[in-house]
Amino acid sequence: MITAEYQTFLILSETLSYTKTAAKLFISQPAVTQQIQRLENQLEIKLVNYQRPYLKLTPAGEELAVFLTRIRSQTTQLMEILQDDHQKHEIQFGITRSLGEVFGSQLIEFLQLKNDLQKISCLAENTQHILQQIELGKMDFGIIEGNFNKAKFSYHILSQEEFIPICSPTHPLAKKKIVSWNELASYPLLIREPGSGSRTLLTALAQKENISLNDFKQLITISEPTLIRQLVCAGSGISFLYRLLIKKELAAGTIKQLPLERGTIAHDLYFIYAKENYFAQQYFKWFTELKQQLQ
Repeated sequence: MITAEYQTFLILSETLSYTKTAAKLFISQPAVTQQIQRLENQLEIKLVNYQRPYLKLTPAGEELAVFLTRIRSQTTQLMEILQDDHQKHEIQFGITRSLGEVFGSQLIEFLQLKNDLQKISCLAENTQHILQQIELGKMDFGIIEGNFNKAKFSYHILSQEEFIPICSPTHPLAKKKIVSWNELASYPLLIREPGSGSRTLLTALAQKENISLNDFKQLITISEPTLIRQLVCAGSGISFLYRLLIKKELAAGTIKQLPLERGTIAHDLYFIYAKENYFAQQYFKWFTELKQQLQ
């Protein structure tokens, strides 16, 4: 179990106040200070920096706070399961907005078949937000397409999808046999918000060609992939999306893939959850079944 010192530090990391932490724990403020100092001495690590009236966690303190938050969440889940005949009745997962359009309904239908699940919660968000929620123990697993620190998470490749440049069939670049990145930058770019996997991937692709997002004639940030597709069809700009998101539009000819040099990349889509998670075996089983179902 987590000792008193760790519990005190966890609450301090949330309140960032010795006074509020003392009030929550019904102890004196000096007692809080002593427990934090004792924990720092035990670990031989500086966890907080305090310059009145501001308290800030050190990088090591932030890492420890995330770890303790995740442990607290998993402990709560485990106690509920042990008290209820070992059955996990609630699941919370995240899926990126891009992938939610393609896999969201299939994933929920898949989980509905699990008779032990009474509550299923799905959050469609960007990659960064999902990673943060998993780290904090507020989300069981996620389906993402962005880059992430693989040392921090357990992950499995769900599929590999092509990430392609697109435009309207009436766009000036649509009839060209080959398009350069410099030509592409002459037009407005429709792009997802910071924190999204698509934006991170596109930024990395452009940087390889010595192109910055700021080099584009106009940068239009949109959080919804559906709206990006609509604006591309209307000729408002060019964009990059996963091919599986625009299969119908490509087949119908309402969206055209740009013949961009080195502008296409196959990227992995991940099933991801916290490392050393108590429920890892169950999550891996779900991943295996889901991957077979999607193939």
